[in-house]
Amino acid sequence: MRLRTKLILAFSGPLAILIILGLISARTITKSSHTVERIFRENYDSADACLKMKDAILVMDGTAEIFVWDGVKDEKTIAADLEFVNHLRFQQGNVTLPGEQDLTDSLTNQWNTYRVALEKFFTLSSEGTDRRQFYRNSILPQSQRVLDIAQRIIDINLNNMVSTDGQVRKEAAETNRTLLLLVLSGILLSALFVGIFWQSMVRPISRLMDSVQEIQRGNLDFFVHVHSKDEIGNLASAFNEMTSTLRRFRKMNRTKLLRSQRATISVLNALPQAIAVCNPGGGIELSNEAAVKMFALAPGKSIKDAADEKIVELFSQANLEMRPFCNKGWDWAIQKFSDGDEKFFLPEAIPIFDDEHGLIGVTMVISDVTRLRQLDEAKNGLISTVSHELKTPLTSIRLATHALLNEKLGVLNPKQTELVLAAREESDRLHRIIENLLELGRMESGGARLDLMPISAEEILLAAADEMRTAFADRGVSLSLELPADSPRVLADRLRLGIVFANLLNNALKHTPPGGRVTLSGREEGGEVLFSVEDTGEGIPQENLPHIFEKFFRVPGCEEYGTSGLGLAIVKEITEGHGSNIKVNSSPGKGARFEFALSKAESV
Repeated sequence: MRLRTKLILAFSGPLAILIILGLISARTITKSSHTVERIFRENYDSADACLKMKDAILVMDGTAEIFVWDGVKDEKTIAADLEFVNHLRFQQGNVTLPGEQDLTDSLTNQWNTYRVALEKFFTLSSEGTDRRQFYRNSILPQSQRVLDIAQRIIDINLNNMVSTDGQVRKEAAETNRTLLLLVLSGILLSALFVGIFWQSMVRPISRLMDSVQEIQRGNLDFFVHVHSKDEIGNLASAFNEMTSTLRRFRKMNRTKLLRSQRATISVLNALPQAIAVCNPGGGIELSNEAAVKMFALAPGKSIKDAADEKIVELFSQANLEMRPFCNKGWDWAIQKFSDGDEKFFLPEAIPIFDDEHGLIGVTMVISDVTRLRQLDEAKNGLISTVSHELKTPLTSIRLATHALLNEKLGVLNPKQTELVLAAREESDRLHRIIENLLELGRMESGGARLDLMPISAEEILLAAADEMRTAFADRGVSLSLELPADSPRVLADRLRLGIVFANLLNNALKHTPPGGRVTLSGREEGGEVLFSVEDTGEGIPQENLPHIFEKFFRVPGCEEYGTSGLGLAIVKEITEGHGSNIKVNSSPGKGARFEFALSKAESV
């Protein structure tokens, strides 16, 4: 049997009961309404007619009483007589109750007697005694008999209205009992149909619901046993086929996932870096052998339980700001000892995004930089040694050139003077390079400690501008100064901050053509003072901006300026030593702007 047929049979019984109940209810209500309306209308009309007849009798009694004393017949008597006759005729045609006809006939007879007596009364002589006696003995008693009969007719109609209401209530109660019986029958019939079709319709649906819940919990081995051949049976068969297909896909996906996971782990284990893949909450989901061995970053653990705080801090920054974090400074290096050897590692945090740029994880890459650190230390040692070794003979060369230019050893001809001047300039440039190398080595090794003290920002800017003003005037470049309004004090090393501004101003002067302008400024921003050096020179190409602060880097095409490529590297080391971060904004043909911020002395 098809599901549609079962549903039709299941709902046909209750539907038939509802239709029967509706028809009986409509018929009963309509019948009761018409009966009540007819009975109440007939009884009410009879009672109303009798009341008006009583009013007419009372009016005629009143005119008769006036006639007793005045002997004048009032015209109201005729109108009242006519009104009584009209209502009496209506009552004669509206007799509906048992005994009402006899009372109506009696009322007619008594009325006729009353009219005859009243006509005789109005024809009596003018002697007041006869009229009064006739009025008391004939008119009033006959009038009372008419009134009594009219009242009796009113009473039986009113009583019938009350009894009719009772009959209506009785019929309504009977109807209610009938409807209640039908409702109970409908309920029993519906329960019977539900009981009959439960086995073949509801139970298979319940099994399907159980199957859906099992699949929701991940159990794809659940099988629905349904033996019916209706739509539910077809649905169950399709459901079983679907779960079978899902089982095959799950097996295939598990195989692919396992293969991919094993391949990924093999690749990660082959890498020299320690790698751990974490979810946004910090749980480690995947890591290679190096991460487990060196940093105990095993799958199932939390990155927040890592022994080194630098790893946790980088993960938190990448998770919060959703961008890669890689600090290449040696102060971020993690020191480890393995088999008695000292090793250094630099951590890096790389966020992982989904297709909608939502954060789904963070990859921690911890690289072994021991060899790089050793090479860097060797390079710094070599540079320091060479610089010190060059410094002594260079000092002698500089003294010799100065002595020759002072002509203490004899007068030089113009050609000799030109050659000695060139030698002095080159020796001075070489001296500056050596000093920069030594200063940079001290900053990188941590040997140069900053002498921090409160210094007026205005004083710093004025000193830097005064030192470079002559060089700017010789080149024809204007140097403008923008001082902060309240002259705040910053916490800084006076000597090294002077080196920063000297390098920035010297760099701006070299790259600004005559007629250009360089602006040295400082302004307050919250608890800091923002210093900047801005020029109107040729600017820096965008592809060179990331390398501008690297050692020995020179912008291609600017070799003719004779720079060593160390000035901006020294600026970066000194500003970072002050806890700041120097930034550069530039584009070709629009100049360059270098800026960094120092904390105010009172806010530290």
